[in-house]
Amino acid sequence: MTTDYLSHYPQQLVLATDLGARSDRALDRALQLAAQWKAKLTVVHAFERPQAVLDEPSWRQPQDPGMAVQAQLEAELGAEITAAVSARVQPGRPSEVVLKVSEELSAGLIVTGIKRDGVFERALLGDTVTELARQAQVPVLVVKKRARKPYQRIVVATDLSAVSRVALARALDLFGPESLVVFHAAHAHFASRMDDRVAYESELRIDALKNCEEFIAEVAGERAAGIEVVVEYGEPDLLLEKYVADKQVDLVVVATQGRSGLLGVLLGSVATRILDSVPSDVLVVRAQA
Repeated sequence: MTTDYLSHYPQQLVLATDLGARSDRALDRALQLAAQWKAKLTVVHAFERPQAVLDEPSWRQPQDPGMAVQAQLEAELGAEITAAVSARVQPGRPSEVVLKVSEELSAGLIVTGIKRDGVFERALLGDTVTELARQAQVPVLVVKKRARKPYQRIVVATDLSAVSRVALARALDLFGPESLVVFHAAHAHFASRMDDRVAYESELRIDALKNCEEFIAEVAGERAAGIEVVVEYGEPDLLLEKYVADKQVDLVVVATQGRSGLLGVLLGSVATRILDSVPSDVLVVRAQA
């Protein structure tokens, strides 16, 4: 396994969109990152092939999907911005189309959005987002919040495993150390059985902080000095959800591994719940086995 990355930003971004009402959030973030990194942006939309209506005038025939997407982009963004954004519209299963186009373009990042429950406004990942997070060879950015500013407070969730090294390495390359917080959820085993629980947990915290600092130093080297460390006891996904909301975190970075269809070794199956539960955007980074 390797955590080595090229020390430059992605030159090609792919935005996976269903052109729904909530897709503007992912589009705005993709445009912001493309401008920040001076990268190209390609909007990808998959569709079911329309059936032509025989013996009907042209205005009643199904509209060409590619032209429809380009027209919608121009209406939303204006011709000047749209000139720098290309669109790929193809028939097929959305996740398969996005992955194929991303590979063809050698994209360095896939950006996608979420759906919402109209009654409770609860974030819903949807099948396409989940499949992209599980299968993509490049990082996948799941956008939940409005892109009001560049990412400023970024949390890298880690269990200090080899897999989670990749998440920290990629976060460093994309955003630098100054904005990063390494968040580690530890378990105070047997604490309830100790006579002096406070002293026991204090000792464990010291050990956990030392392990985190060594972990960061191995990955970040000279850049480690600018990284903040947070160690808490409890269930990782629950702690992270509260921390993200309290600190108004912009982005959480997690890691996944292999082709198992799971969201990786990081924090076990908890990583799946992190992706679903935290209110911030989530960057899923894949580690090669």
